[in-house]
Amino acid sequence: MPVNDAARNGTVAWAAGSGQVISSGGWDSYARVFSGGDGILYAIATNGDLFYYRDEARNGTASWSFGGAPQKIGNGWTTIRDVAYGGNGIIYAVGHDGGLYWYQDFARNGTASWAKTGAGERIGWGWNGFARILSGQDGVLYGVTPDGFLMFYRDLARDGTVNWANNGQGQQIGSGWFIAPEASDVQGYCWPLSGGPGERLSFCISARSDYTVTYLRLQTQSGAVGTPVAPPFHGATHIQGAPPEAWADGCSWQETFSLTIPDDWVSGLYSAQCVDQAGRAFDIVFAVKPGPRRADFAVLANVNTWNAYNDWGGHSHYSADGAARLSFLRPNPSTSPVDDGSLNHLTRAELWLLNWLDGNNYRADVYTDLDFHNGIPYIGEYNALILNTHPEYWSDRMRDQLDSYLANGGNLLYLGGNGLFERCTPFGDGSVEEFFGGDPSQGRDRNYFRNANPPRPERAVLGVGFLFNNYLTTSPPAPYRVTNATHRFFNGTGLANGDLIGKSGHNGPASGWEMDTSDTATAPAGQVVSAWEGNDRGAPPPGIEVLALGTNTPVDGQLVGHMTHYQHSGGGLVFSVGSLCFTGSFAVDPILQRIVANVLNECRA
Repeated sequence: MPVNDAARNGTVAWAAGSGQVISSGGWDSYARVFSGGDGILYAIATNGDLFYYRDEARNGTASWSFGGAPQKIGNGWTTIRDVAYGGNGIIYAVGHDGGLYWYQDFARNGTASWAKTGAGERIGWGWNGFARILSGQDGVLYGVTPDGFLMFYRDLARDGTVNWANNGQGQQIGSGWFIAPEASDVQGYCWPLSGGPGERLSFCISARSDYTVTYLRLQTQSGAVGTPVAPPFHGATHIQGAPPEAWADGCSWQETFSLTIPDDWVSGLYSAQCVDQAGRAFDIVFAVKPGPRRADFAVLANVNTWNAYNDWGGHSHYSADGAARLSFLRPNPSTSPVDDGSLNHLTRAELWLLNWLDGNNYRADVYTDLDFHNGIPYIGEYNALILNTHPEYWSDRMRDQLDSYLANGGNLLYLGGNGLFERCTPFGDGSVEEFFGGDPSQGRDRNYFRNANPPRPERAVLGVGFLFNNYLTTSPPAPYRVTNATHRFFNGTGLANGDLIGKSGHNGPASGWEMDTSDTATAPAGQVVSAWEGNDRGAPPPGIEVLALGTNTPVDGQLVGHMTHYQHSGGGLVFSVGSLCFTGSFAVDPILQRIVANVLNECRA
C-alpha cells in the first residue's frame, strides 16, 4: 500500500489515495523489499534473485511498468543481510561477512545494466554489527546499533571507491533507537523477577486476543527456545492500558495469573511464553533460584541492564532525554530468548553461557541483580561467582557484596564487557530503579563507579575497565591473540604465543562490541572522568597477568579487549575476558571453552 505524507513537516497530513491496495498480493514471499526512489521497488527473492518493479502512477492507483510483472535484474543476493538505497541507482548492501558493498543500477528501467558489471564493491567493514542501516541520500548512511545508538556516516565518493567523511568513523547522533521485534497481541511482565521453590510470582498480561501460556526452561542453543516444564494453559482477551509515564511508574496492571515455583524446577532462566492466535510469542523471562541444595557456581542475570535498555512506554536509560527512574513493572520485549540472527547482549546472549554450563556438568544456580543486591544467603559456599556478558549497571550495595565475597576467599569469573560500569539504585521493593543519580540533566559521567566519592573504579576488582574508545563502531570485533601461552589456564589447548582464538561467534569474533582494558589510568582526585582514553581513572590490582589481547584495529585510540587473571588478597582468583562479544564466540569455539573449563575446574578443586 502506498502512503504519501503530504506535509513532510511532522504534522498529520496524508495525501488522497494513501493506504490504497495497488497490487494483488504475493509480496510476502520476498525476503526483502526496498525502495529505489521514483516509484521503483526492488525485491529480493528467497533464492537470491533481485527483481525490479515500478509504480508508474504513484498516486494510489494501480499502474505498473511491465503490467506489474517483476523484471529479474540480478542474482546472488542471499549473501545480503541488510540494504539501503542511496539515490541515483546506488544500493548499499551489508553482507553476512560484515562488508558494506556498493552497487549501482545504471538503467533503472528493469534491464540488467550495472556499474562494474554488477559486482559489489566493498567499501566498508564491520557493518554486520548494526541492527539496521538506513539511507539519508547523497551518500549519507545511518547505522542503528543493537543497543540503540544512531551513527552517521557519509560515502563521499559514491562510486565504489573508499572515501568516507570523518575517516570512516561513525558519529553518534542519537540514542534510544531500539529496533522492536514483531509485535504480538500479548504483552506482559511479572513480579518479582525471581523466585525459589514455594515462592509466588505474579504475572500481569494485556492481550488483544486469546492466547496460550507455556512455562519454559530456557536452555537450548537453537531451534526451540526452551523445554516445557508444565502443561500449557489458555489466556483470554483482556486489554489493560498503561499510564502516561509507565516507564517510571510501572503499568499497575491487574494480576492475570500467578505461579508458585515447584520444588523440582532446576535453577535457571525461565519464560512464561505467551503465544497469540497468529502464532507470535511474547516471552516473560524470570529466574528460578535454587532450593536448599546448591549447585557449584552462581551466575547473575543482568536484569539491571535489561531494564536500562527497555524503552517500553516511551523511555529508557538511553532515550534522548534519559529517565531518572525506570520500572520493572512493564513489558520488556528486548529480553526475548529467540535468536533472530542479530547481535544480542541481553537474555539470548546470557543463555549461550548458561546452556554450555548445563551441557558440560558445571552446575550453576541463577540469581538476578536484585537478589545479589539484597544478599544471597551462603554465597561463600559457591565455588565461584560468574558475571555474564553485559553486567553494566550495578548498585553500590552490589559492589559492597562483591567486595565482601572476594575478601572472604571467593572466586570470580567475569565473562563479559562493560561490567560494573554505572551505578543504579533500587527503591522500595526493588521494582523501580533510579539512574543518573536521579537527575538526567547532569549526564551519565558523574554516576560511573570510577567517579564515585570515593572512586570505585571497576578495574581495581575486575582487573579491566571499559573505555568508550573500545566500542563496536570504532573498533570492530576481532579474535584475541595469545600473549601468555604458558599460563595454566591454557593447559590442553596447544596454544602458542601469537595464536588467534575466538575467530568467530554469534556476535562476531570474541573481542568486540564493548571491550575493557587493564591499562592504568591516573586522573587526579576530584576530576569527573569521561571514560575515554586519556580521561580515565583506575589501576588493575598488583600481580595482574594479561593472557591475551584483542586484535581489533581501533579508529580512535589504541585500545583492545584484555583477557586477564590475578590472585586477589582474599585468596581467590579473578579471571576476566574484557569483551561483550566473548560469550557468543565461547558458545562455538572449543578453545575458549577449554580455557573457561580450566578456570572453573580450578575453582571447583
